[in-house]
Amino acid sequence: MGIETAIIAGTVAAVGGSMMAASGSKAAGSAARQTGEYNKSIRDRNARLADSNADLRERATGQQEVRFRKQIAALQAQTGTAYRKSGVIASSGTPLEVLMQNANEAEEDIELNRRQGATEAGQMREQGVNERLQGQLTLLGAQQQERAYKMQARSQKFDALKSLALGGYRMGQIV
Repeated sequence: MGIETAIIAGTVAAVGGSMMAASGSKAAGSAARQTGEYNKSIRDRNARLADSNADLRERATGQQEVRFRKQIAALQAQTGTAYRKSGVIASSGTPLEVLMQNANEAEEDIELNRRQGATEAGQMREQGVNERLQGQLTLLGAQQQERAYKMQARSQKFDALKSLALGGYRMGQIV
């Protein structure tokens, strides 16, 4: 095996290795992007679930209020009936004060329940927003990785061209 053959073989090996490395870098970049897109899709799904849970919590709060109002109305009616059966006028004096106090306490409970439901729904929506933001960050990170791998692949292709040129120069020196 002569020196020319060794130079050619070395040049081919260097070019081939650089091109294989460039191909691997491009594949790694694509994989990073695909992984980022997949992870973003999971975050988006989690965000939709959080929004759905918030909607459900708001509806449940409204339904609880309706049920509670019915219970209070029934309690007020029973209380008024009990007063009337005992011969007390329920629409004035102490019986009226009791009914008013019951109604006021019920409204306070309803307002507290509304606030709690709104707070929980808001927290769920905020979780959805956070999931979407995390998904965007994940995707941006993956895009940055893909760019870095593409840049690395370009550098490796440049190394292949450099090796090819150097091999050609060496061959020219021998001939």
